[in-house]
Amino acid sequence: MLAFGTVKLKGINEIFDQLTGLTRSKLNHLYAGDIEAEARFECLSFAGDTGAANFVGLEHITGRIGDRNGGFIVQHIGWIKSGRTESTLNVLRGSGTGDLIGIKGHGRTTWTSDTGNPSQVLLEYSFD
Repeated sequence: MLAFGTVKLKGINEIFDQLTGLTRSKLNHLYAGDIEAEARFECLSFAGDTGAANFVGLEHITGRIGDRNGGFIVQHIGWIKSGRTESTLNVLRGSGTGDLIGIKGHGRTTWTSDTGNPSQVLLEYSFD
């Protein structure tokens, strides 16, 4: 099954570590479309002198996909460069709750920060 939609940033809190150059971020997201949900995302990023940043993180999504309600966790691996962010998503097996128990899948998000628009999200998913 495929789920398409958007993700909007609702809030962000970032802490930069001068010693390591790592930034720890906590974000709140609002999903709309085939996924109607709220999410808490925590990530760790590094921006070197290349003009790009890489990040990894986990996001807990709670809401509805199709006619199922519950929650699950996705792993993000991505990069940020020139106002554009892309990440690949992997649903963590065993993380589903409620009607989403047994969910598995993968997808991607794309953000263009300079337009102020929400990101686009695509999730291909199935159930055990």
